[in-house]
Amino acid sequence: MIDFRYHVVSLVAVFLALATGIVIGGFSLRGEVADQLNGQVVQLRKDKSELQNQVNQASIGGRKRDEGVAEVAPKVLAGALADKRVAIVALPDTDHALVKSVKQTVGVAGGTVTTTVSLKQQWITPQWLDSEQVRTDAAKVGIDAKSVPAERLAGAVLARSLVRPAGQEVLRDLAGSDAASVSPQTAPVADAVVVVWPGMVDKDGVVKKWSASVSGMGISVDAVVGVSSGSAPSDGGSKPDALVTSLRDTPEVVSVMSTIDDGSIPIGQVGLGLAVRDELAGRSGQYGMGRDASAVVPRVSPESSPGATP
Repeated sequence: MIDFRYHVVSLVAVFLALATGIVIGGFSLRGEVADQLNGQVVQLRKDKSELQNQVNQASIGGRKRDEGVAEVAPKVLAGALADKRVAIVALPDTDHALVKSVKQTVGVAGGTVTTTVSLKQQWITPQWLDSEQVRTDAAKVGIDAKSVPAERLAGAVLARSLVRPAGQEVLRDLAGSDAASVSPQTAPVADAVVVVWPGMVDKDGVVKKWSASVSGMGISVDAVVGVSSGSAPSDGGSKPDALVTSLRDTPEVVSVMSTIDDGSIPIGQVGLGLAVRDELAGRSGQYGMGRDASAVVPRVSPESSPGATP
């Protein structure tokens, strides 16, 4: 008969062997895992450093590009808008620096800014779009209000008032409204209209409303250029300006007005000056860094105007 103490000793020996194995194995595994984790951390630090170097190089390259473009811009734009008058329309929240850049570009190209109209959020509300004032002003500048979609009418009336003598009264009316401010209120008739805005994210249907209003401007007069500051900030990083995308997706608009999607950088301002020149010659195009742009800038050497004798 096997003694009970023998069983106890055997069980203790088994558990001791098991515990020893677990301890030895644990130490061995912990060392291997730790080595792998340390290796991954080192690699991640190396990747981060390389990415930071790439970002720094891209930033330096972008700055040098801007400095180079700014240096040659006066020569490229010289005389492009000689003796031409340009009116500016700024949508809400447009950076003053962008408006200032547009004025400088027009001046460098030989043109003059006649007046600046700053629109307010009230501009795209039903109360303003369907107002009696908009319909009355439409008649003053020769627009049949019934022939233009209601969401485009206010924009069409504004653009027409900037390029026709009869529009002076409309601008004075507008200056006294809650929808816009006008400075100066009395100015010479413009040859072209530049519309500027900040990069927008499509939210709550706002982009659709502004797209309709800017479309009305582009369709109602001959020379209109829309200028975005650039991409729009969002929770997931910057995105292409939704207003530029909307306008470029509207066939009847892109055939009659030009857009610039990078107006806040020097190359965008060069594109603006040349695009206004081309609009005055009857040519429209979509320019900038966006994937839906047809070119970075218009051709520096102007093409012959449609119908012109070579």
